[in-house]
Amino acid sequence: MKNDFLKISSKRILFSTVVASALMAGNPQRVFADAQEGKEVQTVMQVGTVKGQIVDVNGESIIGASVLVKETNTGVISDIDGNFIINAPANATLLISYVGYQTQTIKLGGKTSIRVTMQEDAELLDEVVVVGYGTQKKASLTSAITQIRGDETLKNRTANNATLALQGAVPGLTITRSSTRPGNEGAAMQIRGDISVNGGSPMILIDGMFASLGELNAMEPNDIENISVLKDASAAIYGARSSNGVVLVTTKRGKQGKAQVSYNGSFSKSIDGIKLPLTTNQQFMDMFYEAQYNDFSAQYPELVGQVDENGYPVLEGVGGFWWILGTQANGSDGYLTGINDETGVVYKNRRMWEALRNGETFTLNKSGQIQRFEPGHYAMDDLYGSSFSHKHNLSISGADEKFSYRASLGYAENNSQLKVADDGEKRYSARLNMDYQASKLLKLESGMSYEKQDITTPSTDVGAGYYDFWVWPYYNEKGQFYDTFGNRNVIGGLVGGGQVKTENIRFRGNMKATFDFSQWVQGLSVSASGAYKFAQTGKQTSKNVIRYYDWVGNEVFQRQNPSKLEEETKKYENYNLGAFANYNRTFNGAHNVSAMLGVTAEQETYKRIYASRSQGEMFEGSGLTDLNVYIGGTNNGADGGQTEWAFLSYVTRLGYTYKDKYLFEFLGRRDGSSRLTAEQRWKNFYSVSGGWVISQEEFMKGLTWLDFLKLRYNYGKTGSVTGIGEYESYALMKTGRLNIGTGMGAQATAFVSGMTSTQRTWETLKSHNVGLDVTVLGNRLSATFDWFQKTNDGMFIPVTYPSILGATAPKTNNGRFRSKGWELAVNWRDQIGQVTYNIGANIADAKSEVLALENSENVPNEGNNKGRLIGKPLNAIYVYRTDGIFQTQEEVNAYYEKYYWNADHTGPKSGNIIPAPRDKATNTLRPGARKLVDNNGDGAITKDDLWYAGDKAPHFTFGIKAGLEWKGIDFSAFFQGVGKQNVLRTGNIYAPWVTNYVMQNSTYMGKMWSEENPNAEYTIASRDAAFNRWNYQNRDVSVQDSKYIRLKSLVLGYTLPKAWTQKANINKVRVYFSGEDLWEWTSITDGYDPEHGEASNNTFPFSRLLSFGLDITF
Repeated sequence: MKNDFLKISSKRILFSTVVASALMAGNPQRVFADAQEGKEVQTVMQVGTVKGQIVDVNGESIIGASVLVKETNTGVISDIDGNFIINAPANATLLISYVGYQTQTIKLGGKTSIRVTMQEDAELLDEVVVVGYGTQKKASLTSAITQIRGDETLKNRTANNATLALQGAVPGLTITRSSTRPGNEGAAMQIRGDISVNGGSPMILIDGMFASLGELNAMEPNDIENISVLKDASAAIYGARSSNGVVLVTTKRGKQGKAQVSYNGSFSKSIDGIKLPLTTNQQFMDMFYEAQYNDFSAQYPELVGQVDENGYPVLEGVGGFWWILGTQANGSDGYLTGINDETGVVYKNRRMWEALRNGETFTLNKSGQIQRFEPGHYAMDDLYGSSFSHKHNLSISGADEKFSYRASLGYAENNSQLKVADDGEKRYSARLNMDYQASKLLKLESGMSYEKQDITTPSTDVGAGYYDFWVWPYYNEKGQFYDTFGNRNVIGGLVGGGQVKTENIRFRGNMKATFDFSQWVQGLSVSASGAYKFAQTGKQTSKNVIRYYDWVGNEVFQRQNPSKLEEETKKYENYNLGAFANYNRTFNGAHNVSAMLGVTAEQETYKRIYASRSQGEMFEGSGLTDLNVYIGGTNNGADGGQTEWAFLSYVTRLGYTYKDKYLFEFLGRRDGSSRLTAEQRWKNFYSVSGGWVISQEEFMKGLTWLDFLKLRYNYGKTGSVTGIGEYESYALMKTGRLNIGTGMGAQATAFVSGMTSTQRTWETLKSHNVGLDVTVLGNRLSATFDWFQKTNDGMFIPVTYPSILGATAPKTNNGRFRSKGWELAVNWRDQIGQVTYNIGANIADAKSEVLALENSENVPNEGNNKGRLIGKPLNAIYVYRTDGIFQTQEEVNAYYEKYYWNADHTGPKSGNIIPAPRDKATNTLRPGARKLVDNNGDGAITKDDLWYAGDKAPHFTFGIKAGLEWKGIDFSAFFQGVGKQNVLRTGNIYAPWVTNYVMQNSTYMGKMWSEENPNAEYTIASRDAAFNRWNYQNRDVSVQDSKYIRLKSLVLGYTLPKAWTQKANINKVRVYFSGEDLWEWTSITDGYDPEHGEASNNTFPFSRLLSFGLDITF
């Protein structure tokens, strides 16, 4: 009875959902058939009425199945009992579809009543997931592995970076960036948070070959078939580099069928996203005046309120009030003063300030130097604007019974929003994958890829523009860089200061031979593989002399003189060999046994060469950038070196499944690393996991709404040697020159610079994972939940000995670290008539904790405490708490009395950090300053009052996706974000006037304390940098919660009807609009993008990307 009740209830609920969805989609009479009244949906081409019922293989009715007349394109959906009524010609063909089931094609042949049995979609049930050294059915997985398909997640995404296109797509995979500049996004990747004070990132493999994050960044998204993320101890099968998880990238290969040629191209425009709210010149002048007035009021309180004969404050007449705009304290004229030769007007003090504030254009003579002022422009608009990019991918693929192939070519040109100088990248790619079934016994697989990435960027002043107010032109009347103030012309630096040109070249090749011995031993195969990777990075940095001139062409300043040229080349070569035996067989239809045994060997060599000349160019301005056209001599620089490392590993996998109900898997790996001494070189790693498919139990069979339910557990150990160098298994020698004795000069020497230890061994990470997978309501709704905990025992930590030791002591295994968290992913997909749609969301969180550190004082410092505090996360933030703003001098005096003075009032208390009390001073507590909290209650404000303000790691990372398709129209939207992340601002403009000679953040305007604005958010305006550091530096008010949600991607496409395209012998034509980073909401209050990071010194805006694309298949 209970099961029957659940069955009926779930059907009623689902039927109501379908009806509601149909009502929201449009007129229900167009999409829903009333079985009782037999109401017609279409009258066009009406021939007869066809009645039918749609059921599954168990005879259960299917609600909401789509019934479409192929010839007339009319349709209805089945009702709560699976019944439908539709008008159709006598010989019509019905197309019946339902999510999770195979589409049925029914030819009526004059029938007026039919019963259709839908078959579950085997592809859905048997979805294959790429795992370590193989594949498995998703239903039989016992580990936390998430796979995404390239054509779903990356489809028509025009993001410049393949890694960043994964942001928010996989629960537990955290991807961050610090910029949207092409080729310089600052992408970083983590799986399930931190696990060591030594850092580390996931192991990335592209078609089985180790790859860097930079290689994934630059990869052509159209070549990606799928990406699997191994998040728990299942990564142990990859050994030493897998402790931070593994990302497996599989590229596309040829599929059965005739040759297909496909082109996908897009043209994009970058526009402003969140732009740093840098002050305009007028805003700067207003903020400057407010701060100066407050400071001079503090120094000359007797003059406050007095006005001169013109009605202006008398304070303005005090020397130094106008800074460089007027009379100085010693009576001389400031640097930005002068006389207009045409009008005879002297510009200084208030006259100069008003002219600059109001945007006047004028020319002055300052002691014979001609200065030009044009303050009516805005630096951010001068530097940044929109930019254009484009990308193209051409591929050909096909396959028959023996041979399959896929070849592709790609090109992309991506430019940043910097409009005054070259800043962007060009990418070229080529890939060829081939498979050949040579015989029943032998199959050959091969792959080759080539990538070239050219990145060009200015070498000087990138991200600058906040230095001082810029009230001058950038060029004089002769077209030369103008600057009479002091090397502050940012365009001069960007355009004339030189370039950084980076060239990344990568080649990968692999081959695999598989021998199938099933004709002799059922289920047995043996394979051998080999792979080679070559990667080279060439970097050329030119620092050219920049010459600045006054308005009439007189040279005033030189910067970066003499010029300098640097060349650096890094080369990597990686060799990988493997041999594996695989066995898979099912006995008696119930017992499935699988086994894998293999050996891998990997070796990598690295070589670096560096050279420089820094005495200037032989022919300045020639544009030649080669070392041999720069002046030689003793200024030459040369450096280089090489390293080599190797791994030898033995791997195994054992699996057992009983009736697809009880699942067991063991993974093992024995690794040997050249980084450790012979005594510790070898280590065993493993993973044990099990699963119980509860939905297969007899007592669950009556729950028709439940399609699949699996409980799984995984435990294992992985290892890491991250944090120690390639040669730390040996005592390291270093060469140099040393003065020995007297009168002997410098002598060549060699000495021990680093010691080794036979006791140091691998970091060992123990991992637990409990997971639940569930699918309900006809495979419409699916969910996955995981809880995990990882503990790093024997973490590498540095040990400090007295300097008399004379060498660096080896790191020891005397640290412990833990990370734990959870992940949840939910997806819904359905079909209403001809509309198919899907909605999904995922969220994850991980918290880290340092458990043990040998010889740790465990005392926090101000700011970020990376990996040094037991009981806290990796990047713990400690600041001083504040409690509002002083409103009166009486409050200030009482605060000094309570917290500053010692018992006998002869000096400050021990450890005091409060600025000393002073009369007529700015760097002292005064009304408008912040109150710091005595956090520990000892009656003093000292370092002991530091307060834990959270950590830097992103928490509650999430992604939300939605998509639908209807009659060739497709739409998708993807949101990504972070629920909580603490950012402690630093730099030159993170708070008002912490550096007093630079442009300011306009966010602070009108929000600073005054007697008229006592409830202000910010303290009193002051140009005393030390005073402002008291108010903001490492204070709780400078910790931002940078949570956000961003519309990461929006795609709208239309596929032309085949009836149109087939006339031109074209299989498919699709046009689409795509947008990246189109909108966001954030709790950040100081105007920065939530992904900007801590430092406030970068003016580069975060951009949005608008694209139009074309997808054609022949």
